[in-house]
Amino acid sequence: MKSQLIRAMTISAVTFAGALCASSAVADAGGIKGGGGDVGSMGPVPKAQCSPGDRKESGLQGETSLQERLSGDSTLGYNCNLDLVGKYVGDGAYSQNGPTFYGDCAYYGTDNVTAQQPHLGVTVVDVSDPAHPVATAWLDDSPAMLRPHETLKAHAGRGILVAGENNGPGFAVYDISQDCRHPVLKSSITLPGSRGHEGNLAPDGLTYYLTQNNRGIGGFLYPVDLSDISNAKGLPPWQFLGDGRSHENWINYAGFMPGVAEGTRLYAGQPGEFGNLGSSIGPDGLVIEDVSDYQYRRANPQIRIISKLFWYDQGQSEEMLPVTIKGHPYIVSSDEAGGAGGVDGWAGACARGASAFGYPMIIDVADETNPRIISKLMLEVNDPANCSALLAETPPDFPGTAPGTNLPAISGTTN
Repeated sequence: MKSQLIRAMTISAVTFAGALCASSAVADAGGIKGGGGDVGSMGPVPKAQCSPGDRKESGLQGETSLQERLSGDSTLGYNCNLDLVGKYVGDGAYSQNGPTFYGDCAYYGTDNVTAQQPHLGVTVVDVSDPAHPVATAWLDDSPAMLRPHETLKAHAGRGILVAGENNGPGFAVYDISQDCRHPVLKSSITLPGSRGHEGNLAPDGLTYYLTQNNRGIGGFLYPVDLSDISNAKGLPPWQFLGDGRSHENWINYAGFMPGVAEGTRLYAGQPGEFGNLGSSIGPDGLVIEDVSDYQYRRANPQIRIISKLFWYDQGQSEEMLPVTIKGHPYIVSSDEAGGAGGVDGWAGACARGASAFGYPMIIDVADETNPRIISKLMLEVNDPANCSALLAETPPDFPGTAPGTNLPAISGTTN
């Protein structure tokens, strides 16, 4: 089933070719904090070898050239070692509202509550026939599913679908264990003061950690108890008076860190952008947090900071995905905006020696008190050496940033 979903619903792919051969830290200009161990590439990875007949961009690795944009060629899409098996065309998606998956079903949100949209809420798509996916339901019976933004998550083990209301207090839980094509609403609750943005489930599916639209100093995290899906309850929110404010978070699974119990570590992508004094004040990077009190439902729960690792050549940290490679624990990070999201814009990013656009990195967390970057998974468009040339080739395209993205305004809605 999983392979069918991947073939049918692939959004993007990154090849990690040759990537691998309480403390606080800042990565140096080379991107490495700490010493010892293998260190991989700190520049652009080799270009992918595409299959015959694939439609490839002609510019730098990862660039849609000016000619491709203005000629209309880019509207046909590009592919490299990915083949379209089937597609469902509905009312359109908004920003990063999923998709999330369970069994033979996929779920994505729209966030556009308008009379021009025939169906509101989260779209349920049956992909059991990958060549002919079809919509089977629209979840419009809870505030959270009308505006889920990046909160939409499913849990394979428990068979539940959850979402928090974007910039609002709603939170909803659905049972998808019996029929993923027709989710059943089990809880729709209000989390007083919450303004949801993103979030994730603990590996056991019993807790959801809801991040907030405001990730500035004093920002909150709203954990939700899902032990009884018919009676979901908000746990005491945690306020961060310093670092630890997550844009997105992931939680450690069993065996990820030897000797560390499942569900007791939260890997927070704390967002920072150069010169930002608000929600993205940063610093930008990874914060490792002990959330044992919430996992074990202790009275007066607290979150404790284990370590921090920050960098200043990107912007808007987000995913911090725990992965095990050859028995070793790593975090794969992502930055959504890149250096061009700073107050000095794209040109300022070039002047600072930053990448205009965000890219993933691999972080060694075997010593959780001393995380260190071991590889930067750049494309050629991420290389600071190409920053100014790309800027010169990008024409103004008002009104600016594409809605629902953190792209620099100069990149516009077409570029």
